Amino acid sequence: MKKILIPVSIVASILLCTSGIEPTGTISPDHLFLADNGKSLFVTNRAGSELLKMSSDGQDIEQRVTFSSPVNAMTQDPSGKLWVVCDGNSGKMYELDGKRLSILSKQESGATPTDILYNPLSKSLWVTQRFNNELWEINPSNRKVINKIAIGREPVAMVSFAGDSCLLIGNNLPEMASTAYPIAVQLDIVDVLSKKVESRIMLPNGSTDVKSIAVDKNRQYAYVTHLIARYQLPTNQLDRGWMATNTLSIIDLKAKKLLTSVLLDTPQKGAANPWTVIVTPDDKQIIVAASGSQELVRIDRIALHERLAKAKQGEMVTPSMKSWGNIPNDAGFLYGIRDFIPTKGKGPRSVVATDNNIYTANYYTSELVSMDLNGKNVRTEVLGAPLAFTKVGKGDMYFHDATLCFQNWQSCATCHPNDARIDGLNWDLLNDGMGNPKNTKTLLLSHQTPPCMVTGIRKDAETAVRSGVKYILFGEGDDEVYEAIDEYLKSLKPLPSPYLQKGKLSKNAKKGKKIFEENCAGCHSGEYYTDKKQYEVGWTTGPDKGLKMDVPALNECWRTAPYLYDGRCYSMKDMLKVHGPKKPVTDQELEELEEYILSL
Repeated sequence: MKKILIPVSIVASILLCTSGIEPTGTISPDHLFLADNGKSLFVTNRAGSELLKMSSDGQDIEQRVTFSSPVNAMTQDPSGKLWVVCDGNSGKMYELDGKRLSILSKQESGATPTDILYNPLSKSLWVTQRFNNELWEINPSNRKVINKIAIGREPVAMVSFAGDSCLLIGNNLPEMASTAYPIAVQLDIVDVLSKKVESRIMLPNGSTDVKSIAVDKNRQYAYVTHLIARYQLPTNQLDRGWMATNTLSIIDLKAKKLLTSVLLDTPQKGAANPWTVIVTPDDKQIIVAASGSQELVRIDRIALHERLAKAKQGEMVTPSMKSWGNIPNDAGFLYGIRDFIPTKGKGPRSVVATDNNIYTANYYTSELVSMDLNGKNVRTEVLGAPLAFTKVGKGDMYFHDATLCFQNWQSCATCHPNDARIDGLNWDLLNDGMGNPKNTKTLLLSHQTPPCMVTGIRKDAETAVRSGVKYILFGEGDDEVYEAIDEYLKSLKPLPSPYLQKGKLSKNAKKGKKIFEENCAGCHSGEYYTDKKQYEVGWTTGPDKGLKMDVPALNECWRTAPYLYDGRCYSMKDMLKVHGPKKPVTDQELEELEEYILSL
């Protein structure tokens, strides 16, 4: 078992909290951006919904702009204007003067806009809408939406290529039943001129939680960070990435297909929870912020492609290599061409590079870290009070901290990414036997709706948290860590559903509510739509046939697909055909019921 260590950089913060001193000026830096051809460095402060412009040496905050919600992405157009999209299911897009940083305009921008870029070919702005599952094209002169294109599940990142005629979109989660094979995230290629999805690229089986995409200078290759879950194995060990591996997938942009995927891990150590990926301006390095293992992963890009070319011809380029097809399973493939740079803080989520320096930021310990391109001459600047000042902030930090885990392979957020929600997969946990995998549940409201797990096998969420650290992370916690994670999970609030219309039920959803109250409210009752009991149901199969199932809370179920204990139904409508109304209903009524439930 591994003891949990509190980072030295936050000990003072913890002492301030326990002594009754109220922290002020919290800064939690989660995105870094470069503008003005790399001359201007910007840092986002999620805690304060701010955009901070740093001095040229990165040591001081020169300007601050405050927005209605946290900044998710930024781009710059040829005129020098900055365009910023902000978080939330009533997300906003802001137009800023590039020099004074004054706000020139503001408008609604969909359900959680996550990325934005200016495309010189179309002369328009493109914005990914995470919970609308759409890509919007916006006219920058009047800020009006020109086109809306349906894309994959929860788009979070994009890059342009092929002379800006195409966009590669990174979707965060799989969009199929958990019983499907293969099950994995898909990337979308959108043609800028035809405004259509041209093709899709599926990542390796088990791929989930895509976070970032980067391209080289000539836009020949794209690099995508994500996880590969080894969900088909029982969760009885961690060695060599038995449960999950941390991955960089390489897309051949000319061929518009997956070249291969390489593991950022070593056989003895995980590079957990990869977040942002970049290619340095000289095209020589790929840098990944491994947010869970608190480090940057630095890869020699030239050597990587030389090694891949030889491997494609059948050459055994490393002692561990078996075949070209096995590279996504080979934790030794990057041996000798990759190193790790500790950030000496907690939660590096973003990274950027200029011609001379690499910058990253520690989200939980409020530090901007700079170094030269060789990873040397590391300098740390404290930006403000750390998020870990508070018990909830510390719990957030521990939930995402893979150093709690044996060999740093994973954190709680590996299976529960995106604020402790779901990964879209089935896992064979050992708390109810072996050979009976269950779908990952959201941890939202888990403390308010005991018991826990699909069958209610844990009496409450407090028990589940402690068991998770012990039996999934193979770590050994203490009361401070457990209680902090409890407080973090209790603090989570449901997001408003994108199915609502101006915050209210649609006409069809109102009809569905009546059907729900007549057929479903007996078990799905109260504030959280659960009576907190277990019932035997008629649709369990295999080892679980006849087993009693816990009544799940329905709040925010619009984002928790796939459904049922084994994830066999990707759509709510399909789920209702398996476990639906007691009384017969028409297809129209079933759709109305579906819309109501998805509006909760």
